[in-house]
Amino acid sequence: MKFRISTLSFLALAGLFFSGCAGYQLGEVKPGTYMGIEKIHVPPFKNLTLEPRLSSLVTNAVLTELQADGTYQVATRENCDAVLVGTIREIRKRQLRAVRTDTLRSRELSLYLYVDFHLEDPVTGQRIGKRGDDENGDGGDDVVADDADPVDGKSGDDGVYGARQGLVIGETIQFVDASYQVGERSALSVASEDVADKLVSQLANGW
Repeated sequence: MKFRISTLSFLALAGLFFSGCAGYQLGEVKPGTYMGIEKIHVPPFKNLTLEPRLSSLVTNAVLTELQADGTYQVATRENCDAVLVGTIREIRKRQLRAVRTDTLRSRELSLYLYVDFHLEDPVTGQRIGKRGDDENGDGGDDVVADDADPVDGKSGDDGVYGARQGLVIGETIQFVDASYQVGERSALSVASEDVADKLVSQLANGW
C-alpha cells in the first residue's frame, strides 16, 4: 500500500514538472525584425587584416555557433532567407602585464578582434532591417544609441547597432612567451569564438 502511494505521488510530481516546462522552447526567440527569416547563408567573412587564417577562423566559429544555437538554419545561398555578411575590420592589442625587469617587454596582451556584420536579402542584396528603420511605427527613423569602444573608450559610428546590424568585438588574453606566433594563433582562435557567441546572440536574441 505504501509503495502504491509513493508511486502515485512520484507520478503526480512528474506530471507537474513536465506541464510546467511545456511552454519552454529552444530557439525561435529572434527579434521582430527577423521573424520571417528561418535560413541563413554564411559566406566567408571578408578579412581586412594581415592575418591570413582569420577569415576561416571567424567564419567557422560563426557557423558552429549558429548550429549550436538553433534559432536559424544554415543554408546555401539558393535556399536561404538572408545572407550574413561579415567583415573582419582589425585586430587591436594592448599591454596587460609587462616583464618585471623590463616594462617595455610584454608578458600578457589584451587582444581585441573587431568584426562588422549585417544581413542582406539574397535576391536584391539590400540590407535587412538597416539602421534607421522605423520599428516604432511613429513615422520617423529610430535612433539607436552607439556603445563606447571598450578599447579606447570612444563612441560614435563604431557602436553596436542593436540586433539589426553592427559591430561585435571579440576579446581574449594573449600570453607572450618564446613561441609568440603559437600564442597569437591560439588567442585569435579564442577571440573568434567570442565574436561568434556575441554575433549569434544579437541575431537570435536582440542583445
